[in-house]
Amino acid sequence: MYIDSITAALSTAATAGWQFLNSNIAIAFVGGFTGAIGGALGAQRIVERSRKREERLKELRYTNAAIMVAHTVCNAALALKKQHVQPMREEFIKSRANLEAFKAKWDAKQIALDVEFQLHMDMRTYPAPIVPIETLKHIVFQEISAVGRPLALVAVIEQSLIGLSGAIAKRDQLIQRFASGEIPENKHTHYYFGLPLQGGHINQEYPDLVEAIYSYVDDLAFFSYQLCSDLMKHGAKVREALIVNKSSKQVPHVSEADFSGPLKTGLIPPDSQYGDWVNAFVERSEK
Repeated sequence: MYIDSITAALSTAATAGWQFLNSNIAIAFVGGFTGAIGGALGAQRIVERSRKREERLKELRYTNAAIMVAHTVCNAALALKKQHVQPMREEFIKSRANLEAFKAKWDAKQIALDVEFQLHMDMRTYPAPIVPIETLKHIVFQEISAVGRPLALVAVIEQSLIGLSGAIAKRDQLIQRFASGEIPENKHTHYYFGLPLQGGHINQEYPDLVEAIYSYVDDLAFFSYQLCSDLMKHGAKVREALIVNKSSKQVPHVSEADFSGPLKTGLIPPDSQYGDWVNAFVERSEK
């Protein structure tokens, strides 16, 4: 009988509970609670989408800024090469060819033995480029999500700038030695072209600096051009993510840098000149 009483009580409680759950009060309560949870989750998703969109917009703006800085670096390298470095190297090569032609004629006794070679040294100086490399490093390393090659490019651009500045400074010091008389005038040709001195000693400093400056300015132009290209591709991916379900007119465009002219004239070296470096990075498709 005791068990029957418990069973009857449980049955009565279950019936009462079922009647309560089907009452208007219970339905309103459960519906309101469910709606509150759904509304909170919906609002959270909206906030999250808005946050991601703002982050992408910020990254696109920073990417555009990095493109402009890299473009500035490349233009500085191209201007230096065109105005100073390339003419300096061409004049040096021409003078060295003239010396070799003079020596050949002198050895063949086609000119008098007392005739001396007339040396015309290019002693013009020029400053190293001043570019916002710290700004470029900050943006690429900290403000955008680019990985791999762009990071390596920023590093090698900085190395090229340091090397170029150092080589230009050393050439200036050597020019001062020529001008001050520290290097005797009758030894100018030997130091300028790296010819053997008395005793067989050779000083190759000046010809090595000419080639080093030319090489560093090529590096600076090539790698900053490559960085511009990589950053434009990165910006296009960021913009593509922004225009999902949005009009493209509402999203800023990716900045563009046109180097077709310098590439055509050869001011920017071809990829083949840096084949090992370029081939070291393999671009993988992203899911």
